[in-house]
Amino acid sequence: MRSYKEILSFLLIREQLLLGWKILFFIVCGGLVFGSMMLMSIKVQSVDLVGTVVSHGADPSDEGHNPYLIVQLDSGKTVRVRFAGALDYRPSRRGVVREVTTNFFGLKKYEFKGYLENPRSE
Repeated sequence: MRSYKEILSFLLIREQLLLGWKILFFIVCGGLVFGSMMLMSIKVQSVDLVGTVVSHGADPSDEGHNPYLIVQLDSGKTVRVRFAGALDYRPSRRGVVREVTTNFFGLKKYEFKGYLENPRSE
């Protein structure tokens, strides 16, 4: 049979471990509440900019290639622009670029909307 001290030390250790799990549970719950509140405050802002198409390229990926255009904006900044669909590369033509900015880490993404000039007649 165990002595009283052994049983008491076992119960104390068990209670300390249970208290640790409770504290950890409240920390995780607090983190989830804080994270969800931060996600609710994310704002997305988009601006249309005009620039000149300089070059094109494609990044290899698992699904194939991801096409992109290099566009020099009227502000002088040169950006890499995602292009949805088939790549329509027209060098030295002016086009509209959408800049999407979030207040979460200040990330900026650029998407090509289209060319300003009429499409080529073929």
